Amino acid sequence: MIHHSGMILAAGYGERLRPQTDVLPKPLFKIGDTTMIGNAVAYMVHHGITDITINLHHLGHMIKEELLKNPPRGATIHFEEEKIIMGTGGGIKGAERFFQGEEFVVVNSDVLTDVDLGAAVKFHRSKNGLATLVTRKNPNPEKIGVLCSGGDGRLERFLSVKSPASKGEGEKLMFTGVHVLSREFFNKIPAGRPVDISREVYAPLVAEGAEIYAFNHDGYWADIGTPETYKAACDDVKNKKFKPYGGGQI
Repeated sequence: MIHHSGMILAAGYGERLRPQTDVLPKPLFKIGDTTMIGNAVAYMVHHGITDITINLHHLGHMIKEELLKNPPRGATIHFEEEKIIMGTGGGIKGAERFFQGEEFVVVNSDVLTDVDLGAAVKFHRSKNGLATLVTRKNPNPEKIGVLCSGGDGRLERFLSVKSPASKGEGEKLMFTGVHVLSREFFNKIPAGRPVDISREVYAPLVAEGAEIYAFNHDGYWADIGTPETYKAACDDVKNKKFKPYGGGQI
């Protein structure tokens, strides 16, 4: 077990799921007998991460009401309410005051996975780098964009950007939406404005050869970003390929 703080990203508009997301934010979509945000919180608690910050923007009051009405067991929740949507990087930067430890875990609320967060944190600590991105084999490099790591796990390519150490193509990977970040990572994010973490933080860091690592996961992973992937994830739950965390309570 690890005892750390974590963050769940839950501010987005869910553009590709409109019109449903005009009235229901994506984190409140049902998955099994819980919700996406309920699964994300219980997933973190399962791995010993009990101090959790959630950023909110689009229909954020609904998410907050749901979590206050059905408080998750075993977790202390902080809300970071964004007046304008800050993007992944800006969202993380805006919650800086909630993180005291050496590192923290960030998870997208629209992702379902069984990656072992304890193992990811252990790997991150062993590398002593700035950030560890949990990755998986990339089934569709042309469509999704490619990450590649070297023999020691350091990212040598992030989408179109290559590091000085890059020796050509390693294994083609994709980012899962789960990161472990060192406290000093906050210094790499511009303050006070929306920030796209991929384009404005990770890509330049990889290009300059910073210590950004990939921790590969070969277990379950799905996102619910589109009607098709949401339906597929619901089918996986029905077919017992994935059991949501925290089912039976939020």
